[in-house]
Amino acid sequence: MKKGALLETLETVLVVTVITLLIWLYAEGETIQTQEREISIRFVAPTPGLAITIPNQELGTAEIKLPATLLASSGDWDKIKEWVSSKTIEIEVNTLANGITDEEQTLNLRDALNNSPLADVRAFVKEVSPPSVTVRVQKLVTVEMGLRVNPGGLKLTADEPTFLVDNIPVDKIQVELTTEDARMVEELGLKLVADLNELDDSTLKEDTHNVVPVELSLPPELQNKPHITLTHESVVVSFLVDSLTKEYGLSSVQVRLMISDVITRDYDILINPEAQRIMPVTVKGSEEAIRRIKEEPGLVKASITIKLSDLQEDPPHSAPLDIYVPKGVTVVSPDPLPTITYTYTYKVTEIDSQP
Repeated sequence: MKKGALLETLETVLVVTVITLLIWLYAEGETIQTQEREISIRFVAPTPGLAITIPNQELGTAEIKLPATLLASSGDWDKIKEWVSSKTIEIEVNTLANGITDEEQTLNLRDALNNSPLADVRAFVKEVSPPSVTVRVQKLVTVEMGLRVNPGGLKLTADEPTFLVDNIPVDKIQVELTTEDARMVEELGLKLVADLNELDDSTLKEDTHNVVPVELSLPPELQNKPHITLTHESVVVSFLVDSLTKEYGLSSVQVRLMISDVITRDYDILINPEAQRIMPVTVKGSEEAIRRIKEEPGLVKASITIKLSDLQEDPPHSAPLDIYVPKGVTVVSPDPLPTITYTYTYKVTEIDSQP
């Protein structure tokens, strides 16, 4: 064979080989593979003024994670894995055909996902578990809710507190919530709560207007309910304090024995190990009284009194705990005061031991 013909043959073989390799690589890149992936889904309303919830899920949630079987070409999987792990797929939930809201509807998840942005990364959902999900579309409305104060540990005067927003007196705040909750607000006359319990008492004064910003909270009936938005999260409250009291906790107050010299001479008294010989005590009083207790904790005393006649009774022996506090101070805890148990032994003297 001539050299030129051989070279031409080799060149032809090389070109065919390269073309075959390219075709094989292309075919390999287009091989369909199946993989299991967890996908995040959020259901969204088509228009403002609607809220989506998933019954039997965490209260108010419109987002779930589900296992799905995805189909895609092998060449796309790296991109798909990254996209699925970093994205939450939004599925728009339409109102029912007749426009009715506040009713449940069932969505085919595979169809919904294959019409979602997941298709943009060339992934096809073969299966998803569960295959369908029930969602609820609720209409949101705006109502006006009244305001009330929770004084907490403060004792207020009979004058009603006043509320201000941007220096303007108000008695109601606009709240967006579902129609179901709006009906509850109207039927029960629910009000937003300005809680004074979290205020620093040292900044307040008696018999004068205290003007402080206070966070608003929902009434107990609406707490933990979803889809509730306040136009103002806080208000300025003006109120009069009749008297200021503060609580203070002492971590350890020793329980002392109050007994006569006769008992001390003839008996050994022992508080039972399971009874508290040292206990925490919480007291409440005026700011000045609490200040004195902080400086001198010994002003709070705990004791049990044992009389000689008590020792003549059958065991088990016990005595009520007494806690003594300065004038104007009250005991918050322990409440009720416990009973302390004890045992005793008679002291043996030299005279007693003589025959």
